[in-house]
Amino acid sequence: MKLISFEGIEGVGKSTQINLIQEWLKTKGLSTKLIREPGSTEFGEKIRELLLSNDSDISAHTELLLMFAARAEMVNEHLVSSKEDILLCDRYYHASIAYQGYGRRLSLDLIENLIQNINCPTPDLTIIYDLDVKLGFKRKANDDIDRIESAGVNFFEDVRKGYQQIAKDREEVVILDASESIEVLNQQTKELIKPIILK
Repeated sequence: MKLISFEGIEGVGKSTQINLIQEWLKTKGLSTKLIREPGSTEFGEKIRELLLSNDSDISAHTELLLMFAARAEMVNEHLVSSKEDILLCDRYYHASIAYQGYGRRLSLDLIENLIQNINCPTPDLTIIYDLDVKLGFKRKANDDIDRIESAGVNFFEDVRKGYQQIAKDREEVVILDASESIEVLNQQTKELIKPIILK
């Protein structure tokens, strides 16, 4: 089983790329499963509703721990015993480093300890789609805004910086310019994934 995670702030187009990649992998005869964070389990989806609800007035630490509660269930249910050739994850633990670490300014050591203690497998590849924050919000102007998305431009500037730092610090992480067209990004994404599926 190979694990590929897709990351980025709001409006970068990662969900579009994941769906395109899943279809492409199927044409290669590879079995795939698409999972998302938070969510992908019955319990995780309930947590997702709480986390994204504008009615949830919670602290940054509560947000972080709820993310990891959902993540622990996802790891146990999908990652530990996956039978698929490729798992495609719409956000993973890098999101907690970027959003709760750099965005909410929580301890990066705490987040790393949580990653280790729930035995999160390291992805074979993580792709971060990078985009100017204001452009990302412009792309999502017609969407309903959830609790996290309503955190504001400064928050997402910090999240973006966090993602950029992650790409510098971790060799399995690659950053792509999400201002490119869908077609160009898709080709770039395929080129990154080809060495993974040929191993």
